[in-house]
Amino acid sequence: MQPDPKRGESRRNFGVQRAILALTLAGDPVARTRSELARVFGDHEAAKRAVVSLQNCGLLEITGGASQSLLPTNAARQAHRLEAW
Repeated sequence: MQPDPKRGESRRNFGVQRAILALTLAGDPVARTRSELARVFGDHEAAKRAVVSLQNCGLLEITGGASQSLLPTNAARQAHRLEAW
């Protein structure tokens, strides 16, 4: 059986999602920008996919116009508090 390349991509995307969520939670209540996070990861497309995934599942909110500030949602904050306990 051959490895599924999409599955490996999903795992990498989960890693980027975890890292982006961790950075936004660590900086909360100061928002991070999408471009700032893309620079941190060096892969703009991976960061973009991760941000969209986090927003779609309700863990990240995007505010502002061109600068696109990223903040964790209340659900993300609560999950983080529960995890830290």
